[in-house]
Amino acid sequence: MPKYMEIYHEVRRRIMVGIYAPDKKLPEGGRLAAEFGCSELTITKALDVLVREGLVLRKRGLGSFVKRQVSAASNSHLIGTAQRCAAQGKTLATCVQWYRAVPAPADIAQKLQIPEGELVHEICRVRVIAQTPSIVEYTWMPVALFPHLALRHVQHSIYAYITHELGYTVHSAHMKVTGRRASEQELMWLALAEPTTLIQVEQTAFLDNGKLFEYSCARHLWHTFNFETDFVRV
Repeated sequence: MPKYMEIYHEVRRRIMVGIYAPDKKLPEGGRLAAEFGCSELTITKALDVLVREGLVLRKRGLGSFVKRQVSAASNSHLIGTAQRCAAQGKTLATCVQWYRAVPAPADIAQKLQIPEGELVHEICRVRVIAQTPSIVEYTWMPVALFPHLALRHVQHSIYAYITHELGYTVHSAHMKVTGRRASEQELMWLALAEPTTLIQVEQTAFLDNGKLFEYSCARHLWHTFNFETDFVRV
């Protein structure tokens, strides 16, 4: 793992556990460089990742600060589809297309920040909400983190397994929302007769101990997808 990623993980861990508190300034680059035995450029690269993830905010002439998470709406993406549907009073059925352990290809290993070839759970599910096939979910999770993940968890709720059975807390996630044309297979799974564009939500999610535990790519019907957030001037 590159040095800057090691530093990223450690600084992120400190943010997660409150060593670096919201709205507080991070140590200067020179101080962090001395602590980690690297150049200030390496520290900058590590902080760049945290900025992209939305955990750190740079203020011109002042330094880098831990960003306060102000959007309650975004927390809905930290509880999983099953709990979101339950909260909205909607029924949910899950059709598992595949669930297997495979060596992580290069792109997935990079997303999960693990060595290429390390075993990951590779999961594809179609989520049927209120009797309408609505989401195709592709998920990858390190087997080393969840060696006892079973089909029954995949069929019900992986997040419920992580939080209720294992006792972890899902702390944060980085999301990217784009549009993507549905594949022929996805058209069939979603019972669509005509080619269409789906709303694609890519997500990397983190536990409160700082571990990156999931990369997922969920493709939603455009007319059932809803996302809200807040913007605050700081």
